[in-house]
Amino acid sequence: MRDILDIASAIKKIYEAVFAPDGESSDLTELKMHKLLYFAQRRHYEHFGEWLFNDDFEGWVHGPVNRRVRTSFMYLGDQEVELTLEEEYTLREVIYEYGRYSAGYLRNLSHNDNAYRISREGLNDNELGKRVILKEHIIEDIPVFDDSEV
Repeated sequence: MRDILDIASAIKKIYEAVFAPDGESSDLTELKMHKLLYFAQRRHYEHFGEWLFNDDFEGWVHGPVNRRVRTSFMYLGDQEVELTLEEEYTLREVIYEYGRYSAGYLRNLSHNDNAYRISREGLNDNELGKRVILKEHIIEDIPVFDDSEV
């Protein structure tokens, strides 16, 4: 299992190659990074039955946030991170699917997840929260494919 900061660095590198080629200005804000990491964590479990990283998210006002990424975002470098094929598949899929959206859109999208809503129970919309978003609740948000519908 990877360190979340390695995954965040890999997301930054892939994201900028896709959405900011030729050194253009990137719109990868800290808020957007948290959401891409959150969706990547869920997607990786959905596809491979294992977590991309062990770190947790907390249910903050603007959606899922990881404290380590929060304190280290500005320092994410351009270091090379060797990804497995599965990790790269997940990150590219999430970046291509969600990266085109604004941070605000992704914030609102993450607010639709039951795992996030559970972490915010008893709090008003603007009240600070620090409850961990439980991994078992993230699993419950993964859509179930019913092959009888095919």
